[in-house]
Amino acid sequence: MYVVVVGMGEVGSFLVNVLDREGHDVVAIDASAEKLAEIEDEQDVATLCGHGGSPATLLNAKADQADLLVTCTDDDEINLVGALFGKKLGAKRTVARIQGTEYTGEKRGIHQDLLGIDVVINPRILIAQEITKIARSHGALDVLGLVGNQVELVQMRLPEGSKMLHKSLSNLPIPKETLVVAVVRDEELFVPGGADVLLPGDRIYVIGRAGQMESVEDLFTGGKEAARIFLVGGGVVGRTIAHTMEEVGIEVVILEKNRELAEELGMELAHTEVLHGDGTDISLLEDEQVGAFDLFCSVTRDDEVNLMAGLLAKREGAQRVVSLVQRPDYSEIYRQLGIDVVLSPREVACEHMLRYVRETELQSLTILEQGQAEVLELVAHAGSRVVGTPIHRLNMPRGALLATIVSEDKVRIPSGADQVEAGDTVVVLTTSAARPSVERLFQKRIL
Repeated sequence: MYVVVVGMGEVGSFLVNVLDREGHDVVAIDASAEKLAEIEDEQDVATLCGHGGSPATLLNAKADQADLLVTCTDDDEINLVGALFGKKLGAKRTVARIQGTEYTGEKRGIHQDLLGIDVVINPRILIAQEITKIARSHGALDVLGLVGNQVELVQMRLPEGSKMLHKSLSNLPIPKETLVVAVVRDEELFVPGGADVLLPGDRIYVIGRAGQMESVEDLFTGGKEAARIFLVGGGVVGRTIAHTMEEVGIEVVILEKNRELAEELGMELAHTEVLHGDGTDISLLEDEQVGAFDLFCSVTRDDEVNLMAGLLAKREGAQRVVSLVQRPDYSEIYRQLGIDVVLSPREVACEHMLRYVRETELQSLTILEQGQAEVLELVAHAGSRVVGTPIHRLNMPRGALLATIVSEDKVRIPSGADQVEAGDTVVVLTTSAARPSVERLFQKRIL
């Protein structure tokens, strides 16, 4: 596939790295020759120095012949204009990343066919929606919706008092339509077997039918839905969370450093308390008794503020702490320091963009634990090897687990004797090395 990527910031450079590794023909565009030199040192891709919104630059990059054009600079206008021009020039598909809400509002994080652009993604809105799911869960660290939100993948950390500890997985009293698909212990992810047992401090991923995962969370963590939320940062993420929480009657407090923005939020949010101050001010956090809140979220654009505010809240006794990180390679450090949930706008953006590079059978791809595993959502077509063959005879590659089959509105955890039928949607947990073999199972056989 021929892909043109505009903007070599955190998102663009990571995207180019993945595309190059997968063997795609890539052109990287940026206005900074210095950034392009870094890309050339690390990747075997073509580069072009120029303005990403300029038709002349896009033509020089042969965007008119591109299978995919992705615009992900730090300027929303450049991204929208570049994607629009690319589409007009003849790019087959265009995807733009934006970070503000001036053009799209705060309700949706993904827009199809906006201004003639195929897909416009706002990862900050998607992050806010993810935090909202975490707030309304019963102790989850992350909640991922799959297959049109019919299936959920929930991440939880097991406390010392969990009733699920020191028992073999095959003997755990969890609902039939759920499955523990991965365990993270000492920062290493593994796919457990029925004889494995869970230990205090393990982080687990459980998949199952949406609507029953709260009861699963209750079994593993004994947590509860957040009734009081404290937010540091009143930007796109904080504002979106506050609006959503107001609608369901959850108490929210926002601490915003910028006085003008704080005053604006105070006028806009009728049922949210808005404070002006620094999220790293220890005495202020103590005065506001942040330890009494069910969920504390530091969601500014400054990683240092997010980390320090989260650690201070944790010291004060906050039950669950969420922090944003712009550089996801720092995520594990945040967790080691005690932050419960670490979310990266870059990872969210890249996950959504990469699905437009994959084969049509692959509906979505989510990266877990810094690439240790991937969650694939695939559609089984008639004529593919996966259809009509008992799962135990599929020869699934090592490192891959067929976790869920969705047939219309029915969600099931398959056994070895089950079969995938044409039209089913299947969720697979796999390593990146095993993914090509998994995808081949779902591609139509050539007669």
